[in-house]
Amino acid sequence: MCGILFRLQKSVINDSFHDELWNQLIIRNKQRGPDIQGKFSKSIQFTTSFEINLIFYGAVLHLRGPTVNKQPLIDNDEQDVLLWNGEIFDGIEVPPGENDTKYLFAALKESYKVENDKDQNNEILEILRKIEGPYAIVYWQNSKRKLWFGRDCLGRRSLLWHLPSEGDDNFILTSVGCKVSQASEASTSLPYFAEVPASGIFCLDLNKMLSLASLESLENFLTHYKWHEVNESVNDSSCTLPFGRVNDTLPGSEDLPQLPNPLDVSNHSFIPAISPEIQAAIDKLIEELGDSVKRRVIDIPRTRSISDARVAIMFSGGLDCICLAVLADKYIPKEEAIDLLNVGFENPRIQQAKKDKKKKISQDVPKKSIYNVPDRLTGIQGVEELRKIAPDRIWNFVEVNVPYEEACAFKIEITEVMAPSDTIMDLSIAMAFWFAVRGKGQISSSENPEVMIDYESKARVILVGVGADELLGGYSRHREAFRHGGWQKLIEEIQLDVDRISTRNLGRDDRIISSHSKESRFPYLASNVVSFLCSLPMHTKMDMRYERGIGEKLLLRHVARQLGLFNASSLWKRAIQFGAKTAKMTGENNKEKGNMKVGKE
Repeated sequence: MCGILFRLQKSVINDSFHDELWNQLIIRNKQRGPDIQGKFSKSIQFTTSFEINLIFYGAVLHLRGPTVNKQPLIDNDEQDVLLWNGEIFDGIEVPPGENDTKYLFAALKESYKVENDKDQNNEILEILRKIEGPYAIVYWQNSKRKLWFGRDCLGRRSLLWHLPSEGDDNFILTSVGCKVSQASEASTSLPYFAEVPASGIFCLDLNKMLSLASLESLENFLTHYKWHEVNESVNDSSCTLPFGRVNDTLPGSEDLPQLPNPLDVSNHSFIPAISPEIQAAIDKLIEELGDSVKRRVIDIPRTRSISDARVAIMFSGGLDCICLAVLADKYIPKEEAIDLLNVGFENPRIQQAKKDKKKKISQDVPKKSIYNVPDRLTGIQGVEELRKIAPDRIWNFVEVNVPYEEACAFKIEITEVMAPSDTIMDLSIAMAFWFAVRGKGQISSSENPEVMIDYESKARVILVGVGADELLGGYSRHREAFRHGGWQKLIEEIQLDVDRISTRNLGRDDRIISSHSKESRFPYLASNVVSFLCSLPMHTKMDMRYERGIGEKLLLRHVARQLGLFNASSLWKRAIQFGAKTAKMTGENNKEKGNMKVGKE
């Protein structure tokens, strides 16, 4: 994983604002990649009066291969330059234990064997299309004077841009932004950085900019190669998505089991009938998800003791994350611990409500109960279930307790890192991720489980259960869609959620997690998993005729039971900001809404 940073500017004698901005961006990106950093600069003389500077900077977090490889990578013959923030789990052959960046660079240079420009473009696009894994890339094709950049089709890695504007001749690409001084003449009322859309791969042809006196119209020279569906009729077939549309087959009465008596399902111990079709889907999902987890937990360089955790899991004890934990146990050496990161916040609004209820009994809320938030309680149940299933594994249940004062102290830092995401809901979720992934908390002593000891997780790879709700019907809006429009409306709602995965919050989550020099990995969003789940008929994945805790994510509940997770299989969906109690943290304004901007009412 890396922090990548690129700057294109018209040569100037003095630009103190952007020089300072560049230095701040280097600091932010170095947080993402503390192991080794590199820089490369190049000037292009178009005319005697028009010269452009290209500056590349890379900061590497070592997670692949036996040695740390500095970025940017530079080809001595062609003078091509590569900045790569990603993981290649499949699509390009990378031998076990090897660094994927150099294999990608070699594949990109193979495109030179094709002489025709259009075919060469298609070769580059095809290489990027077939990569299975998250990425953001900046690639300078020197012989053609083309700058390629973009994100994977699901937007799992952050990439921000600043486009030139009047009085600001700078084009910047960066993994993470920084605070921009509003006193600068180059500042505007709009955010300085914006997300590069994960809707395709971009190519900037500098040869077409010969006549420009400034870079303000740079956007006119950008070609956008959009991701498109396999069967979509387009002129360019090199950016096809690696998965198809959601199966829109409507179930017939013969496909659906008869509903039970309501009294039989009142305690959530009811298990819907498993047909041969659904059993096949259960087995296949375990296979596909297991393969995805395996690719994401093997070959991680060991930097500490053989027993120390290299992998951590964002762990609420819920259905999505606990299934990942069981599957990770199959592929991580048994002598190695797995860290389960569980976060709880002291929220004055919640504590005040508790005090009001207990006024007649006591004026104080016991300290222990402050952090007994919903995710803590289900997390404790979850780790107990894991210890029964895999008793030989050391499961470090890391209780990350965040006092209100500490949350307030880091609010500005978190707000700056998550930008350009800027709503109250963004902050609530970002705070939970930021403190959880920092990994500072307590675990039970191995000698005496009743004694808690300080612990800091050093695991650099964080498994996150994002994607399961979108693909398997975990949101309340899915149940509402079914209630209003039956199976047809449910199918449409699921398709809508799959379509907008790339435009939602994965970039924000990447910026937050990576600020601790750690990398998020999303097993549910592997191409093979997404493709398989999209191909299944809707009724095999969810059945909203059943009540909450049964019908949503029905297929994953069956998977959990087959993996031995009987308690977790009946848990409901709970958003992290409510499970960890970061929602409305200030305790000052109960009228705050999630879509309000941070710092505004």
